[in-house]
Amino acid sequence: MRHRNPPASFILGKSARTCIPLAVLAATPLVVATLAAADGQRGHAALLQRLQVQPDRSSPQVIVAEYEAHEPTHSARNQTFGTQVALSGDGRTMAVTDLWYYGGPVWPWYGSGAVYVYSRIEGGWELQAKLEPPDARGYDFFGSDLAFSTDGDTLAVGAQYEGYDAPSQEAGPGAVFVFTRRAGQWSQQSAVRSPHPQDGASFGRSVELDARGRVLAVGAPYEAIRSEQGELQQAGAAYVFEKKGAAWIARETLAAPASERHDRFGLGLRLSEDGRTLAILAGEQNDATYDPVTGAWPDRNNTVYVYERTPDWTLQAQFEGAPDDTMLGGDGFDYEGQVEGFDLSGDGRTLAIASPYARAADGESGLVRFYRRLGRHWTPAGQVVPSLSGRVAFGLQVTLSGDGRTMIASMQGAEGPYGRPCVVEFSRVALGWKQSAVMESPAWPAYTSFGNSLASSWNGRILALGSQSYATESSSWGAVFVY
Repeated sequence: MRHRNPPASFILGKSARTCIPLAVLAATPLVVATLAAADGQRGHAALLQRLQVQPDRSSPQVIVAEYEAHEPTHSARNQTFGTQVALSGDGRTMAVTDLWYYGGPVWPWYGSGAVYVYSRIEGGWELQAKLEPPDARGYDFFGSDLAFSTDGDTLAVGAQYEGYDAPSQEAGPGAVFVFTRRAGQWSQQSAVRSPHPQDGASFGRSVELDARGRVLAVGAPYEAIRSEQGELQQAGAAYVFEKKGAAWIARETLAAPASERHDRFGLGLRLSEDGRTLAILAGEQNDATYDPVTGAWPDRNNTVYVYERTPDWTLQAQFEGAPDDTMLGGDGFDYEGQVEGFDLSGDGRTLAIASPYARAADGESGLVRFYRRLGRHWTPAGQVVPSLSGRVAFGLQVTLSGDGRTMIASMQGAEGPYGRPCVVEFSRVALGWKQSAVMESPAWPAYTSFGNSLASSWNGRILALGSQSYATESSSWGAVFVY
């Protein structure tokens, strides 16, 4: 990315890193004593309660989809259960994507997609509904992204290639389907389409809802936009819709401040609960901008933009990577599943951005930086590094709880024939963040994609981790682990 000057800018290159304090804390008596002195007796009691009553992260419930036969191929319809996962605020409703589900009535059958919605009951989870696109076709990629309202009664489902035309082999423009639940029954409420539909734009690659389910943000990272330089292929755009009655009205179209070809702006999104703060990833470091000769991305760095509605949508800050800080905020090569290596707390005042391959203070790869919004300005608020050696990458997927007090991030270790995937949990305390749990694939060292999608309840006590490549005794098409 070049020559962009927003109201506030953070260039996360080598020279800037020394300005950000390290905040990796352990739950030691010294930390407890310091917090007690700062918080007083009442705060001390609350802190001790938080430290002593940690959720159990050792024995997850494993959720798999029931086998469905696909007659034309004599194989399973189920393919990649766990591509995406979402939780309601109370952690009692969960949605899971099988992106490569065989649901098309004619060839190509694969990739039509399906979303399974579960309700939490005593002792486990019960399937409440299986959702599919209304006119399922191969490569719809229904379930590209998922977003719940806080109460779990509204669910937005992205279908980034919906409208795919099999004979022409062209990806469709994409769509977002909004479902609502009444008396335990799910039904489609609306189909939301781009105001500027383009084949292959991937409208619906990323979706977000506000707490009430009345503001919808949608990314279209492959959309071409017009500029003085002509048509900019894959520059990308993001759209904000508001619900009026039963209709969704397009209110805003956002693009990068100085768009370029292959910015892929809108690859990832995060929206605050009030629908007034929106963080957007431009995955500029991708296959189209990569130089195989140098093994780098000349003049291109991933960037996370933060917009605020005041009342118009305005750019508030941008956080740009660097040549030695690649894939900041997400992997631009990812065509499916959770790409967000960043997240925004529910109140829109805490922002976490991962640098998955940056060299951390311990010499290992990966760290997550935090920023806090004070008024209209964002300031550095520390960083975390897991106390685990052999890190190949840390933070390709990042999720913050709604209250901003729990963060989980995926990690890839170097051990084993296929690496060692795990998810690391951090809890916020008065002096910063402490590592509170490490969740590993029960199947390791066998290959899995454990942690390829992450979700948290509002208070961080319920976590759901997707693994679209995972085999159990009864399935081979992925699983979700609920802690």
